[in-house]
Amino acid sequence: MNHLALQPIHVAEAPRWELAAFHRSPSYRMDLVALFTMLDELSFRSMLDVGSGTGLVVREARGRHPGRRIDGVDRFDFGAGEARRRRRRYDVMTAVHTLNHAPHLDRAAASMAEHLTAGGHVVVVNPNPAFTWIGVEYLDPRILDRVMAPHGLRRVRLLEYGNELLVYRKN
Repeated sequence: MNHLALQPIHVAEAPRWELAAFHRSPSYRMDLVALFTMLDELSFRSMLDVGSGTGLVVREARGRHPGRRIDGVDRFDFGAGEARRRRRRYDVMTAVHTLNHAPHLDRAAASMAEHLTAGGHVVVVNPNPAFTWIGVEYLDPRILDRVMAPHGLRRVRLLEYGNELLVYRKN
């Protein structure tokens, strides 16, 4: 198991009302700390947050990494309304509690790989498997590895801290 020195983070904007419950959740706060600690370790000029919802990860990443292109989309296929972004490539993609909800995981992985630069990274935050009793779907890292591999994405790191952070690198 790889261990990271996790540093506290401060959200750049006050949380929106729909995120208030997550900000009180120690589990979600740990996810944000793990995610931003990993992003601080990666070298990148552009980032796309997939499944960005209300944009918390995008806002925080822009605050922590000024001068870099940081975008967010809420659809795995990058949506018809995202035609301009379809031609863009990103050095890093993040998916926080997102891939476990993908209706077509293989298509999601293919879209991510298609829009990732060679040598780029996909950072996945996976929920705790113990939360399945409340309806949270857990995505076993071995399954995710098998889905990502045909698209040239190989896992290079796994951080377990109750939840999981997985890092994939594109060949």
